[in-house]
Amino acid sequence: MIKVIVYLLILVPLISFSQNWQIPEIDWEGKTETENNYIELLKLKDRNSLIVKIGYSSYWTKGQNSEFIVYQNDGKVKRSIVYQPNSTEFKTKVERKRIKKKHYEYYWNYLRQCITGNKLKIDKSKLNITEKKGKEEGTVQSMSISDGANYHFQICQGKNYIAYGSYEPKVYIENEYPGSEERQKLVNLMNGFERLTEKY
Repeated sequence: MIKVIVYLLILVPLISFSQNWQIPEIDWEGKTETENNYIELLKLKDRNSLIVKIGYSSYWTKGQNSEFIVYQNDGKVKRSIVYQPNSTEFKTKVERKRIKKKHYEYYWNYLRQCITGNKLKIDKSKLNITEKKGKEEGTVQSMSISDGANYHFQICQGKNYIAYGSYEPKVYIENEYPGSEERQKLVNLMNGFERLTEKY
């Protein structure tokens, strides 16, 4: 009986950690000429890590606040909160956040869902439309928001990348501007990764 218990104590952790942690294939938007600078910023040893960046910027923040999720080829998932100022007078701040091994699977599962469910496919030409047809024929209605936030989403690996940006998408969604469906896809995509970081 003791042998069985010892066997289970050794085998169960091995099985749970030997799941398929391989980084899935992604249909990339494009390639950069040089390797992304997030490798150095986050001090990553695995230079072929998959990096997800969820960021927000506005006039008031004087820079960009970002959450980085890093999927490594050894199955580990790392997390960092980064503040990148607009001015060189201020330093970039990087704060590392620990993810427990038992929670890696939730991150990997969501990444796979994003790829298989085409959540990474967004028509970026529709993310920043600021005009729509007015109530009267031949008129155009536009909306100007002076103190909103820019939403930034990026996923990259090596020189490959996908990047989206939208200014205050929720307001344009609420006011039913053209491109609302694509804006909502971006908000949902970012919210999905954020829910992971909040819970795990």
